[in-house]
Amino acid sequence: MITKRNIGTIFAATTLALSLGLTACSKDASKTVGKGTSEYEIASDIPVGSKDAKVVVVEYASVMCPHCANFQNNIVPKIMQNLVEPGKVRYVFREFPTPPVDLASAGHLLGRCVDPSKREAMINALMAQQQDIYVSAQAGGAKQALLKVAQSAGMNETQFDNCMKDEAKLKTLADVMKYGEEHDKVDATPTVFVNGVRVTPPVGREYEYADVEKAVNAALAKAK
Repeated sequence: MITKRNIGTIFAATTLALSLGLTACSKDASKTVGKGTSEYEIASDIPVGSKDAKVVVVEYASVMCPHCANFQNNIVPKIMQNLVEPGKVRYVFREFPTPPVDLASAGHLLGRCVDPSKREAMINALMAQQQDIYVSAQAGGAKQALLKVAQSAGMNETQFDNCMKDEAKLKTLADVMKYGEEHDKVDATPTVFVNGVRVTPPVGREYEYADVEKAVNAALAKAK
């Protein structure tokens, strides 16, 4: 799990000039988080699942976090199959970029620029290719590596460039991260909430599907 304590050391030896045309976000970015569909969602969320679900699972994660990739590869598919598809859960992926932040933010932008139906596939592809993207970025090929992923989702280079300059989406990313830090006190990735309650795995191990399922079942019982 990436935490604030070690977040600055994971890629400490690397400074990236991505040349992606990524526009800097103002600290005073206009709020884009607002009220969402339910009390556990915010307006900028792109949820998956039934609006009638009584439980909302929110995951804060970064496409450049190896622990998040493990969660995405091994736990999210089970959440989708066992909890979302039967209508028990509404699932939200909320961006929380980790170092290299510019690279993670660029990936998260791609997730917001594609059609919502392709967002999960984009996130999966970015996490599956974390190492390749990182190595390419070190060699000055960040754009090429990310563009390759974008093209796999049907995005052309012009659309990619426009996405990297989309100030509204950049502000949304800044606001979502600020909301996570200030409202949900997120200090690690991944971090999971079930109906607003933080799910914390035992010290020394990463999340397992059973942790999420147990919290969901408790929330379902309470909702009844």
